[in-house]
Amino acid sequence: MKTMILFAILVCLWSGWGPYAILPAAEELPSPVVKPVVNREYLPVILEMIDNAGESIEFIQLEFHYDPTVKKVQDALKAAVKRGVKVRGILEDDVYFNPKSNTFLKRMGIDSTLDTPEKATHNKLFIVDGDELLMGSTNLSGNSINNNNETNLYVKDPRLGAFFQDYFEKLLKDSYAEPEMEVLELPGIRTVINRQHFDALYGLLSGAKKRIRVLMYGMKYYTGRNAEDSRTNRLIESLVAARRRGVDVKVILDRSNYNKILNKINTATREYLEEGSVKVRFDPEEITTHAKVVIADDQVMIGSANWGYLAMEVRNESSLIVSVPEVVAFFEEYFMKIWNEGGVKTELRTSNAQLRTSNVALAEGGLKGERMNVQRSTSPR
Repeated sequence: MKTMILFAILVCLWSGWGPYAILPAAEELPSPVVKPVVNREYLPVILEMIDNAGESIEFIQLEFHYDPTVKKVQDALKAAVKRGVKVRGILEDDVYFNPKSNTFLKRMGIDSTLDTPEKATHNKLFIVDGDELLMGSTNLSGNSINNNNETNLYVKDPRLGAFFQDYFEKLLKDSYAEPEMEVLELPGIRTVINRQHFDALYGLLSGAKKRIRVLMYGMKYYTGRNAEDSRTNRLIESLVAARRRGVDVKVILDRSNYNKILNKINTATREYLEEGSVKVRFDPEEITTHAKVVIADDQVMIGSANWGYLAMEVRNESSLIVSVPEVVAFFEEYFMKIWNEGGVKTELRTSNAQLRTSNVALAEGGLKGERMNVQRSTSPR
């Protein structure tokens, strides 16, 4: 009997089936294509992505405004539908023009839906054909696209595309429930979604040894009862702690010429940081610096999340952490250009060399969103 069992195992091994079969190694995919997309670069990049789409487009957007600039995106999506591309989208329900935009998109053949009223969807991302991704801080509004300082990443990789398609499907099914997804780590890039933001940020800041740069639209330091167990406070305090251990820490916050609530929030945070010897500057009041950039040594996080209770604890948010040297260097230069010019709007363009980086291997309440980009509201979104 034992001889027969041994013979059966040997047959399985020899023939390549059974639990002990030796399978050929899977072909390794190349490292992700990663490149920065900032300020005025956003519109041509997203239009090219949509125009080249062959099968599918998914988007998750805080805003879908109707203005001449966004109409170009809308027309491109309409043309994609006409040539047979499946286009689906999720919009935040609590932006006054989004319900109307949602209805209009549906008439164009786009399977668009509003998220749940119970939880804000603050993402700004597009997925094209399951392997191209554009995500960051830019909202679909003319003000955001044409005027603001904004920071995004273009990434081409089927693994990352599949990850965010799964994220899209989970929000589409239930945008209130927290999507249960593990961090996807690829050469030079890893994902950060929803409640993963605090741990990811705290790890970057507490581990920094040489430099930290934070370029942030809104950053709220809480006092009183709201300070108890505040994750945002822990992040801000970690900047002071980093400075005390000798790290070069610089922070740029937005200063608005109309949003008094945002100014109050950012001013209080600046005062706390400066008491801890952290260098802080505002951008000029006439410019909205809506970017969300965190650099810690040789890594940079780019995404949708401000530093506030809702971003860390409640809302749907998405970011990427990149360690591709050329990409990190680009955002360091972007940051320092704003810093050195006192916040003058940057028109830093991605150089051809940096575009080729595409193929480099290893390539609390308070802040509710950015509705102000199109509404001139005093609510610091």
